[in-house]
Amino acid sequence: MNDVRKYIYSTLLILMLCIFAFIGFVYYNACGLTTTCLSGALPVERTPIPTLIPATLPALDRGVSAPAGEEVVRPSNPGGPGPAVDLTGDADAGKLVFEVNCVVCHGAEGIGGVVNPGSESGMVPALNPVPAALKDADYKIFATNLDLFIEHGSVPKGKSPVFQMVAWGDQKTLTPQQIADVIAYIIGLNP
Repeated sequence: MNDVRKYIYSTLLILMLCIFAFIGFVYYNACGLTTTCLSGALPVERTPIPTLIPATLPALDRGVSAPAGEEVVRPSNPGGPGPAVDLTGDADAGKLVFEVNCVVCHGAEGIGGVVNPGSESGMVPALNPVPAALKDADYKIFATNLDLFIEHGSVPKGKSPVFQMVAWGDQKTLTPQQIADVIAYIIGLNP
């Protein structure tokens, strides 16, 4: 009888040790030698399609009316306004950011003239003046319309355009303040 008890207790002890070893192995692989286990947390990824639009922001098409015969211009890439629309931009700082990052495609002071083979229009869009459908008397709506392109980028219509609008915000290439500054500069070019 004692031998059977020894086998049962030995088996239970070995089973418990295996369970603890397995849990330790899983914990070590997920967390390493830390007690905080921050590396075990799943990364938060932004969904490409916003699931909720904050109630404090205007609807994307509210207040935007294209002139007769013109279509409302929207970027091809999905996403809503970024944090830059809630910041106050500095047009002088925006001019410097524009000269470093945007002049290559949109030309000096945004006047355009850069050829974009493969795009429907054949040119990179000018920002001075911006398309009339993006302009609005309400600064916030005008800024939001520009921010959508700067934040998420866009692919021009056409078979295979050479140049595409970079997603400056999504790629974290520009900070929200830099985007707000560029928006202020572009709006200053389009009174």
